[in-house]
Amino acid sequence: MKGDFEARVISNRKLAPDVSDIGLQMPDESRGIAPAPGQFAHISCGQFLRRPISIAGFDPDEMRLRIIVRSVGRGTEAISRAAPGEAVRALMPLGNPYPFGPGEFRRVWLAAGGIGAAPLLFAAKYLARAKKGGSEKYEITSFVGFRDSDSAFGLEEFEEYGKTFPSIGGLVTEKISQSLETDRPDAVFACGPEPMIRALAKICAAHGVKAYASLEARMGCGIGACLVCNCLIKQGGGEYGKYKRVCRDGPVFDLSEAEFR
Repeated sequence: MKGDFEARVISNRKLAPDVSDIGLQMPDESRGIAPAPGQFAHISCGQFLRRPISIAGFDPDEMRLRIIVRSVGRGTEAISRAAPGEAVRALMPLGNPYPFGPGEFRRVWLAAGGIGAAPLLFAAKYLARAKKGGSEKYEITSFVGFRDSDSAFGLEEFEEYGKTFPSIGGLVTEKISQSLETDRPDAVFACGPEPMIRALAKICAAHGVKAYASLEARMGCGIGACLVCNCLIKQGGGEYGKYKRVCRDGPVFDLSEAEFR
């Protein structure tokens, strides 16, 4: 189930100078939605075009949505400044989530770069909750990188769910590459800037490890109609030949399928 809902801001706090952690109260008519890690919401806050924002958490009992927004332009700035009580529109949940297939991946590494930590916080909590409930037994290790200490956030949360390796001012992929020399996960789930994802794809391919990443892209509609967002794939066969839509076919892609220029 997905829909276009009017949500109310119930909290807004700064995690870093340009990063806001926003809680949204979803309306009663949205009850029954079940966003999963990797999916996103298309958010409108007074701007003509919506902005795709990764879902950073969801409480199905309280119907509360968490988004973490980095202010990089007029749209994201408007969202990041939304005050408690203010209404925003949220078209959600959109896209395909990380493939947490039952019994498929038990030892999971999370690779986050910058604002890419947002959906992986959701993933970490989601996996930890599944483990606690007894339905699956996941071992979670997180590799989290930021350009400097001022921009870092969420490290204590990641540490609640498993072993965490922060990388401040360095390359998170270097730590992953080093760790793969002596250890091996069932899969790596990632989100971050394209250079990081490109490097991660090469590293995981060299070690024969499955890797999936939520890719970033500019989006117009968020539902696959406008064809603004696209991802080049190594082999054709999709609806649009060598391209797939990040919003509808992704945003999570198998990195062995994606091609980076």
